[in-house]
Amino acid sequence: MRILKNSLKEALQKTLPGEDAHRLMLPVGRELYPEAGKQNIIQSSVLIILFPLDDGSIQTCLIRRPAGMRNHGGQIAFPGGRFEPTDQNLIQTALRESFEEVGVCSDQLEIIGALTPIYVQVSNFTINPFIGWCHTRPNFKIEESEVDELLIVPIEKLLHPKTFRTKEVITLRGNFNVPGYDIDSIFIWGATAMILSEFNQIYRSVTSGEVTKA
Repeated sequence: MRILKNSLKEALQKTLPGEDAHRLMLPVGRELYPEAGKQNIIQSSVLIILFPLDDGSIQTCLIRRPAGMRNHGGQIAFPGGRFEPTDQNLIQTALRESFEEVGVCSDQLEIIGALTPIYVQVSNFTINPFIGWCHTRPNFKIEESEVDELLIVPIEKLLHPKTFRTKEVITLRGNFNVPGYDIDSIFIWGATAMILSEFNQIYRSVTSGEVTKA
């Protein structure tokens, strides 16, 4: 496991697939970048928490947002939230929000790198994804006001090509056919799917021994 962690850490320091990976999961009609002169873009962070089980599998956690939330209610996401003035940096935002939402303390994990930031047009957020490695399964404890459900998912399921689907989703802005990952009756789309698309390319390159050179 140490070899995998170190290989991922090294790969995250090299050129990332970024835009190409994001576009594979970009819903029709959405833009990857804010229009010129766009103001008041909100910075936020999410944390991809990786941890091994005794059987050797690598797991991560996702959450289901409460349906009544103003932005992205009911959707599947990684733990995270908006940057606050008291945060020293965006990494601290990811750590703080992950502790508040799923109870994972910063001393339980090591930040091994970051993925490419994603602009979310519908909410005017920029999401900064970070990757944290835990040597054992964290002691999860969800905050029910922010999390409806905690979902533990094996990374290998996220990597499987048969999980890719295009499905109709119902949103406050209408119904749309969007690309995403369909895993155990959970459909992951939007920014979370775009983050996973980039992570999957990096993870595959590491586990196949094909890490891209900088």
